[in-house]
Amino acid sequence: MHRNKAILSILTVLIRLVCFPAAAAAEDKGPLPHASEFSEMLGLTAEDVFSRSEIPESIFSYRGNTPDEDNVVFYYPDSIYLFWFQDRIWQVRADERWIGDVNGVRMGMNLQDVRELWGPPVNNRDDNPTWTLPDQGYPVRIRLYFSDTGALNDMYVYRADW
Repeated sequence: MHRNKAILSILTVLIRLVCFPAAAAAEDKGPLPHASEFSEMLGLTAEDVFSRSEIPESIFSYRGNTPDEDNVVFYYPDSIYLFWFQDRIWQVRADERWIGDVNGVRMGMNLQDVRELWGPPVNNRDDNPTWTLPDQGYPVRIRLYFSDTGALNDMYVYRADW
């Protein structure tokens, strides 16, 4: 049984290297996406995603605040999540383990540091500030979540018209 798992693991690695060489090369340069790269993922179809990147590490469902907010989510090992509505991506999430930056903002920063880089958010009334990003033919926003200690630990780039 362990031998079969080892063979499957080796085959998986080989398939990824052969079928997705761009994803292997991207690992060498390190993840440094900017907000525009996150927002450009919005609206992509499954065909677009599979032709551009590696296969997700896991796929799961996630229920929003109401039953009509069910999502299918692709999780990637670099701590990026793609949220699907019908057949298109409507939201991209990076969690606290993500090591990249969005226009200079990194996980672990406090709100004051973010405000110094990006200016004031469009909402000052809650603990999870939101900024407007360049329009993509629909409104795009980025929402940041901070831990109890004040450190950035989650960010979402999403279509604001849904």
